[in-house]
Amino acid sequence: MEDELKKTVLDVCVAAEKLEIRVVLVGALVAQFSPEIGADYPKFHGTNDADFGVSVRDWDAYKKLYDELLVREFEPDPKIEHRLHRGEAMVDLIPYGSQIAPDGKLVWPKSGSEMTVTGFDEVCAAVHLVAESNTLPVPVITAAGFVLLKVISYLERQEQGHVKYRSDAKDIEYWLQNFASGTQDERRYSLVGQVGLEHQDYATAGAVLMGIEVGKLASLEAAVYVDRFLKESEDLYSPFMDALAAGQFEEAAEKRRKEGRELLIAFKKGYEHARRRSP
Repeated sequence: MEDELKKTVLDVCVAAEKLEIRVVLVGALVAQFSPEIGADYPKFHGTNDADFGVSVRDWDAYKKLYDELLVREFEPDPKIEHRLHRGEAMVDLIPYGSQIAPDGKLVWPKSGSEMTVTGFDEVCAAVHLVAESNTLPVPVITAAGFVLLKVISYLERQEQGHVKYRSDAKDIEYWLQNFASGTQDERRYSLVGQVGLEHQDYATAGAVLMGIEVGKLASLEAAVYVDRFLKESEDLYSPFMDALAAGQFEEAAEKRRKEGRELLIAFKKGYEHARRRSP
């Protein structure tokens, strides 16, 4: 990670701690901090965008953090009210909580646009604390939390016709393919003899494990989105599969679709197993 981007992330954490506001890194930059991505994992795509979930009761508290960052030489984005810039780095501040976003829906005060923040409560409650040298630890969501939020983002963007749903689909695929795939990680092998969840295929075992983790994490409200995602996406020619196959020649595209469906079937297997066992 570039030093400028790392310093930007740390400065957001320092500013939030000063104001006693809880922030958690939630976006694609998580991959550069997460202890769940080992050195032997395929590289996750790069980004200069640091997305933070911000736990606040009201817009006044949110504005205090926003203004504190302006003092620290962040600059507001003229078009996007939750975004700030510093050099090449971008920071998105996404407030969440039952008071500021009732029923998981956030309405931005300037534009009046609506954003879904369902899932943020449980995802931001389950974090890794990643220390950078002797600096303040950076709270980072888990891989399962990242997938859960991406599923919701994918559905929302796909419904709106926003082109970024395609990158959401590929981010989900990355984790279904690669979760628990490190050379020192033996969790995939544990599924071979697990009663009620036997799974022999190593290539899709990570998706089963991810399904278990997402199933254990998701609230009832977030589970509605996961159930919808699975129902709408498992068809070979769903928008999700189209996104995975985009840019490929016919034979390669069909291969990606079939691999994608196998991953989703495995994910569903683990997810439904976990939901059945939930109290």
